[in-house]
Amino acid sequence: MFKDIKTAIGKAITPLMWRVIAFLGIFILFSGVAGPKIVGDPTLLRDHFLAYGSLGKALIFGIVAFILLVRHQKNKTVRLQAWQPLQLGWIVLSCVVFGGTLLAIDKLLGGSRDTLLIAATHTGLITSVVLAGLGCIGLANIKPLWRQFKQNIITSVGIAALFYLFLYAVYALWQPLAGVVMWSVHGLLSLSGLQATVLPPNTLLFDKFGITIAEYCSGIESIALFTGLYVIVGLLDWPTLHKKRYFLIFPLALLALGVLNILRVYGLIMAGYYINQDIAFSLFHTYAGLVFFILYSAIFWSIAYKFMIQKKDDSRTHDAAKKQSNTA
Repeated sequence: MFKDIKTAIGKAITPLMWRVIAFLGIFILFSGVAGPKIVGDPTLLRDHFLAYGSLGKALIFGIVAFILLVRHQKNKTVRLQAWQPLQLGWIVLSCVVFGGTLLAIDKLLGGSRDTLLIAATHTGLITSVVLAGLGCIGLANIKPLWRQFKQNIITSVGIAALFYLFLYAVYALWQPLAGVVMWSVHGLLSLSGLQATVLPPNTLLFDKFGITIAEYCSGIESIALFTGLYVIVGLLDWPTLHKKRYFLIFPLALLALGVLNILRVYGLIMAGYYINQDIAFSLFHTYAGLVFFILYSAIFWSIAYKFMIQKKDDSRTHDAAKKQSNTA
């Protein structure tokens, strides 16, 4: 059984996809380390560092869109050059640059207002991601990839830009959603015997620490990501979709996503209270929510996608019924 699963995964994920997945892993790791520092202290917010949160999610969404576009055009393939030791050097260099950037962030958090240091920190964050991309993809593969997938890359960049705007639009809904999450988590904590005091609008106070349910734990970003992904899949597979099932499943999927996000926040608070307080303070402001979303999406699409696609027999029955209706 496990051999069959491994074979299926090997066929589904091409060498290009493995490299993209490796880059996403490094990117999420970097974001998870730097994210709590940037978001957890208002010092950096005035220097435009907060923008990296939305830009990072737009980048990830654009990459996912690229993967879907490439897989939808099965006739397009590209032969990548084999992995070179130099690529590992690019990845190591990206880690070194990122490490230096973390030191710069600590200096800024310590009160430094040096303009060159701020510029160097911005440059370091961007450069470390670019170097990681070069290490995973390979410099020699960029030209053939651009030549083969130029249209898909341009389309993915456009989709990422639209998603960035969409993300800002849906942020207007985060406060009422955060209220739902807070009161739901408060109820679960009470059932678990852990008492919390509600401090309006969205803060839970414990005898050890306090947690504020803000944008990052409201679930609004996961909802935006899932909605965007759902729309892309619908557009690409519209001719073969079972339309009623497609529209029926969407609200149910969002409801399940919301419930699981509540359980995620509840689990983080319980872990922070009973195991380590740093868990509650750090994971709330990292890409832990994004990892959760990726896992949810992978499970959801592996189960629901086949149910959404019309079988040939269903399609023929539908066409026959439509023809008979037109004849009548």
